[in-house]
Amino acid sequence: MNIIVNHSLNYSYSSDVSLDPHIIYLFPRLSENLSLKNYSLKISPKPSQIYQNIDLEGNVQAIAFFDKKTPNLTFDAKIEVETKPFNPFDFVFFPFEANQLFFQYTDNELSFLAPYLAKTDVTNTIENIARDLAIEVNWSTSNFLMRLCNYINSSFSYQIREEGIPQTPEYTFINQLGSCRDYSVFFISCCRSVGLASRFVSGYFNSQSSDPTYLHAWAEVYIPGGGWRGFDPTQNTAVSDMHIPVASSLFPEKIGPVTGSYRGDANSFLITDVIVSNFG
Repeated sequence: MNIIVNHSLNYSYSSDVSLDPHIIYLFPRLSENLSLKNYSLKISPKPSQIYQNIDLEGNVQAIAFFDKKTPNLTFDAKIEVETKPFNPFDFVFFPFEANQLFFQYTDNELSFLAPYLAKTDVTNTIENIARDLAIEVNWSTSNFLMRLCNYINSSFSYQIREEGIPQTPEYTFINQLGSCRDYSVFFISCCRSVGLASRFVSGYFNSQSSDPTYLHAWAEVYIPGGGWRGFDPTQNTAVSDMHIPVASSLFPEKIGPVTGSYRGDANSFLITDVIVSNFG
């Protein structure tokens, strides 16, 4: 499937400001199932310097530097990719015991995965929810992940919230309300409570509808034999060829599309626009 994403961010300031370096995550994360056809990123005012790096977790990151004051700052990314359909459950658990919760990662796996298993936001409420869902599916790892997607999708009311860091899982549960990133953080917390290494993903979803489109978020779980596999509780699905990942991280707040600051006595305003469609 050929997918095109147009993502624009327009910052305006009440008076001229000096811009500090801005970190940009707007380049797709490529894989054997997602290849790049074309990419462009236009920034205004034009940066004095821009560098493309690879961050600690393997994401493509751009850093833009500016040397002039401005009342506006815009980013326009155009991404054209080809995605290949695949079965997200087409793998063999290895070792086979990993098909049941609570399996143990090997020492080598744990040396890398330990941060993605941290139970920082896991409360008794979250543990009880995850355990109850695990019991429902007889501790099946795959079935638990899909049941968790279904639980979040059917239990919480969806809220469009374009700015701000994710809510805590406890807050989302108490209010029964959240955005895609709140759903994803809740999903991650439940997974970690049953011993599944999980991380946050930012990207786009090709809904193939005329509804307004926004930056999207979901989760990935490390499954022995399957590697990192995506699960989207907002869409109640395992991730396949309809998702375009941009970055994955232990820290959701670190991989926003644009992060930066400015100097000056001014208020700032942001308008964003995302359009995802098929082409070719």
